[in-house]
Amino acid sequence: MGRINPGTRRQGGALKRQLVRAAIAAIRAIRAEDPRARFITAEPLIHVVAGTKRAARHAETYRLFQFEAVDLLSGRAEPELGGAADLIDIIGVNYYPDNQWYHGGPTVPLGHHAYRPLSDMLAEAHRRYGRPLLIAETGAEGSARAAWLHYVCAEVEAARAAGVPVGGLCLYPVLDYPGWDNGRICQTGLFSMAGPEGERAVFPPLAQELRRQQESMGRKSEHSPSPDPVFS
Repeated sequence: MGRINPGTRRQGGALKRQLVRAAIAAIRAIRAEDPRARFITAEPLIHVVAGTKRAARHAETYRLFQFEAVDLLSGRAEPELGGAADLIDIIGVNYYPDNQWYHGGPTVPLGHHAYRPLSDMLAEAHRRYGRPLLIAETGAEGSARAAWLHYVCAEVEAARAAGVPVGGLCLYPVLDYPGWDNGRICQTGLFSMAGPEGERAVFPPLAQELRRQQESMGRKSEHSPSPDPVFS
């Protein structure tokens, strides 16, 4: 196994494979100590739209990169790394309002004819790996927070109705935070930034939508069996 020196460029593929080897070794070591251990991957779920016929192949190639890490872990690709299907327990996906875009262009807005339903994307991930899923990260900014949660939950329910075992979703981040690039306050959370005394304000529209979705999903879960033993 080679080393990736600090500052080395154009070695993303090599680094990814080193990380895959490390993940495989860690999973096997943990299971050797406790066979009950279960693992969740967490990768972005994306859709890339070709703006022109010429861009179609490039757009699809880029779109398929979303599966590369789990393909390597599961042994679907490059099995010499040591990957195997039994290393994958739960497929976690991260999904945000900017996870669909035109190849080399802008974001595809929700509601646009080119926007792919989240439920379809979840179904594709399940078909690919045959494992249960969860939304590991999702959230929106500003006034879109409640509406986005409503959309994602509706798509999770649509996927479930179609037989896709989606165990739930994680609202992320739950706190407003300083932006990575410029330090601006990103209003994405259920709770605001901390005040002088450490106090945080709740964002009421998101809190109300979250409660509605928790109650709705809770009622449905009471009347349906767990979609997979992993979620029992």
